Amino acid sequence: MKISAFKNAKTIFQTAEYYDPKLGIAADGVIVHRHCDVASILTPSIKSWTDEDVAVGVMFFADSDGANEYWTGKWDGTPHPDDREFNEKGDVVMCEHRPYMVPTKGWTEHLKEKVNISLECGAMAIMPEEPLAHTYSGYSESFKKLWEGHYGFPWQAQSSSALAQFLTAELKAILYLNLEKNLLKTAKEKNEKADFIIPIHSIFGNISSYIVAPLGMSVGTEDVDGYIGQIWTGPINWSLSNYESAEKSFFASAYALYDYFTQLTVGTDKKLWLLVDPVEDDPNHTWNEFAEWYKHSVAAMLLMSGIDTYEIMPWPDRMFMPGHETGGGTPAPEDFRMRVLTISQVLQDIPKGGEWLTSSPTKGIAVAVADTAMYQKRKVSRTSQCGTLHKPAPQLQGLYGMLIPLINRGIPVSSFVMERAQDKDYADLYKVVILSYEEFKPIKPEMNIALAEWVKRGGSLIIFGNAGDELDKDDYFWWRKIGFESPLEHLLAQFKKGYGKGNVIHKKISASEFADSKSAAEKYLPLVEAAVNKSDISGKLETPGNFCMKRGEYVIAHSLKEDISLEGKFIDIFDTNLPVIDNIDLKQGESGLYKDISENLKCGKIPVVLQTSFRLISQEYENGELKFIVKGPAETPAVARLFLAGKENIDVTAVNSRDEKTAVEVQNDGETYLLKFPNCPKGVTVIIR
Repeated sequence: MKISAFKNAKTIFQTAEYYDPKLGIAADGVIVHRHCDVASILTPSIKSWTDEDVAVGVMFFADSDGANEYWTGKWDGTPHPDDREFNEKGDVVMCEHRPYMVPTKGWTEHLKEKVNISLECGAMAIMPEEPLAHTYSGYSESFKKLWEGHYGFPWQAQSSSALAQFLTAELKAILYLNLEKNLLKTAKEKNEKADFIIPIHSIFGNISSYIVAPLGMSVGTEDVDGYIGQIWTGPINWSLSNYESAEKSFFASAYALYDYFTQLTVGTDKKLWLLVDPVEDDPNHTWNEFAEWYKHSVAAMLLMSGIDTYEIMPWPDRMFMPGHETGGGTPAPEDFRMRVLTISQVLQDIPKGGEWLTSSPTKGIAVAVADTAMYQKRKVSRTSQCGTLHKPAPQLQGLYGMLIPLINRGIPVSSFVMERAQDKDYADLYKVVILSYEEFKPIKPEMNIALAEWVKRGGSLIIFGNAGDELDKDDYFWWRKIGFESPLEHLLAQFKKGYGKGNVIHKKISASEFADSKSAAEKYLPLVEAAVNKSDISGKLETPGNFCMKRGEYVIAHSLKEDISLEGKFIDIFDTNLPVIDNIDLKQGESGLYKDISENLKCGKIPVVLQTSFRLISQEYENGELKFIVKGPAETPAVARLFLAGKENIDVTAVNSRDEKTAVEVQNDGETYLLKFPNCPKGVTVIIR
């Protein structure tokens, strides 16, 4: 069924390609990302997908000149070389062939034209991708002028002081927020029904890559329809490499990144699509590595039970089309392609909400973070999103030091977005908040005041670290102007008359210490438990050592410190053959995704399709005949696991959309059958008599 608005799409994917049967993934929406195209090319590109009855949005780079048409003067006849980002050495900051841009008035006008053209060409949604800049740039003449106009005093090189670094990053975030608002206004004026969606990266990946973007500060922007939380193996690993600890894992880093996005939209009417990428562009990784990382990413993402909308992959041509270096060569191995499509069907099925199995971890704990965490001055080697990873310093030692030890113990800890602290309904979602102003600074006193009011309503606040760093001491900031030595002093001053119904614990130790497992166990966890005991959370601090959640019929599990055992009959979703297994047994470090079919096998009297590797469009059973239709990309086989209610003498036929018979392999596995057959993006109809 055709989607009436892009924001109603449950599953989407992103491509620069025209429709191709090999890319015929049966999602609800497609993002056409063709930054360089003029209308005569963009129109047929969009039409090639709308002809497939999917909602189509257009994405383009907001941060870089993908076509090299603006800065060279091809767009308006006037070159704009100073609008590119420059580093301290005078080099242009590049991502492959495209320069990163300063969001000047000219660059904004250029992108506004892209918005109008995209809508004229048939786009239902506008998505300015990656509105971000680098904290180590800021040396172009354009940026210097913007600095002086904004701050009212002469430009300062970002490398000259902690304040200059902070102000450089702050201004870039403000400029890109203004750019978003300008593009939003343009889109809505052109077509008020058009959806405006912002694809962004997680704050932890940005910190690791020396990037700044308006994340928390963008939440209050009216008429933004939603976000795409862009997660892939790159930022998960970059973030992990910026945290030195014997107890760290890819899964824990993925969990932290996915959770951050949920905090931008929870309690609002904005949509959020969480992205999971089976691969990445780095040709130095193998398909086996990608397959393992993909499992952990899927498990972490599906534990975000408040979200049920997903970008199932970007650039599917890297998996399904030949000619790419990804993983050692494309297409990807057949079993990996089939696994990705099976999970795409899970993402189509899975509902919001979930219940914990095996144990109930303590909920309501969060670690405070704000956009200013991206502004902090860090004297370390740089990591670029598009460059090679250099040996990093532990930039996330403090933030991850507060998050990862809790995740590792199976506690569903969240980020607490400080830009939302004044939203009472949001703040009251949490009973314990953990905070360190060594990691970021509150951009305005209202953040502290709101946090203090939350405490007095009954919240339990844990504060780590000392005051007195270089930023604390700078007279530029609001806390100095109103007579306080630091933002921490201002926060503590809010409690001179007591804590109300809540309480505050303040320890002058750095949160980075908790990266050490012994320190986490002996110092950190007892303080968290003490805060829990003093809060409205019932019971003690529950640390199951794993995550095991059921959402609808699906079970999502990851074992951290404790193995997982669960009785029942399940389909192993991560196995290409969709085998039926007796019980779940998951060892430490493993992720699993299963479908619970215990009731089907125990009480089922009617044949039914249990799971498919392609999108299940429909199924019906009538007069001894089970009929179902599946759709998926050409040249990737389809698999279906069926329960036939004890019937053994069966006849199977399959026809594609051209009414041609399709060969079907049938495997009788006792209680269930496995069918395997070539698929067709227009659909294959299978009939079992």
